[in-house]
Amino acid sequence: MPGNQALPVHNGLIVSRGVQEMVCLFSLDLPFATVERLLSWHIQEESLLSSTTNRTLIRAHGQIIRQAEAAEVEALLAQDEWSGLRPQLVASNAPRRQASWPAEMQETVAQALAVGQVTPPQGVSLEDWERVIANRRTELPDVENLRRLGPQLKADQVMACVDEVLTRKPEKRSFWELRTAYVATVDGHRYLSGIGPSFLTHLLVLLLILGVQDRRNLLLIADGARWIRNFFAQSCLHFPNAQILLDWYHLRHKLSSFASMICRGKAAKIHFLSTLGGYLWRGNTQAALEFLRAYRPETKSDAKLDELIDYLHARQEAIPNYQERRKHRLYIGSALVEKANDLIVARRQKNKGMHWSLESSDSLAALKTLMLNDGWNLYWEQRQVLPLVAS
Repeated sequence: MPGNQALPVHNGLIVSRGVQEMVCLFSLDLPFATVERLLSWHIQEESLLSSTTNRTLIRAHGQIIRQAEAAEVEALLAQDEWSGLRPQLVASNAPRRQASWPAEMQETVAQALAVGQVTPPQGVSLEDWERVIANRRTELPDVENLRRLGPQLKADQVMACVDEVLTRKPEKRSFWELRTAYVATVDGHRYLSGIGPSFLTHLLVLLLILGVQDRRNLLLIADGARWIRNFFAQSCLHFPNAQILLDWYHLRHKLSSFASMICRGKAAKIHFLSTLGGYLWRGNTQAALEFLRAYRPETKSDAKLDELIDYLHARQEAIPNYQERRKHRLYIGSALVEKANDLIVARRQKNKGMHWSLESSDSLAALKTLMLNDGWNLYWEQRQVLPLVAS
């Protein structure tokens, strides 16, 4: 039977491909024990699909997907010509509802704009108000359009948001690292997941297919992890228009964590974060480093102060002027890959008391990624793993 290589020893009982699909589909969202009960009711056979059998099926299909991905990547890397390749992406659709301030604030905002008010109306952040004022000066759109001034990709831009998620090993305080990415253009997007160097090779091949070696702008947004910075330095710096950007949320969170260990008291922490955050928000990394060095007489931990200095120094090339980027509707955060982390891994694998083998964890991620990329039916109906290159 097709797919029979994925079956466990079945002692003459055949688990059809349709039942295999149900096992994989239900297991993406439900515990294995719950899947066992549901399918036992469905097929009227209690002994056939135990939790152990279900795990075996998940791992088998996950490995089929990973092996097919690796084979395609290897074949593509052996090619000399990339210009004719077209990526297989999930088509972009207009959002049902764009981020904006509430409609009931329209009149207040319109009045503030009419009188040239510098300070933002109540309910609108200073950063958003600066962006509104800048766009009002240059484009003079109506107030309704000013409500929706979120970041947008340009036609010549490729954005890659990259991150990792930790899942618990059976051993205490030990974790597996699953890597994820959300890669997007104006035409569509694609999710990636995997482990170790194979994930990075997969990501690099997708970027090459998208044409970043042919002067297409690459924006890589991440939390500043060393493996991501190393990937950018080793694999992306030779692209003509490549930029790495440290996600503002993670930077701000890191500053807050260090401030608690560096500052003496609440008032000192507020002043520390306000001053340091102000420098970094405007992309003035040099002033931020000078402020930290001058702060040494006031710190309660020289070691943590040095650690923060080293952290910023190692990432200063990835710290832009966030204020200017926000005004010009450019991305400053990696929320898209944070959502990918949640969809691909966290919702299923990071519940209380759960622990995983690497094979089960990665296989569930492979199947979920296949579904998010609209490749589920292709795999189960036509026996094909969704390729990177469109036919």
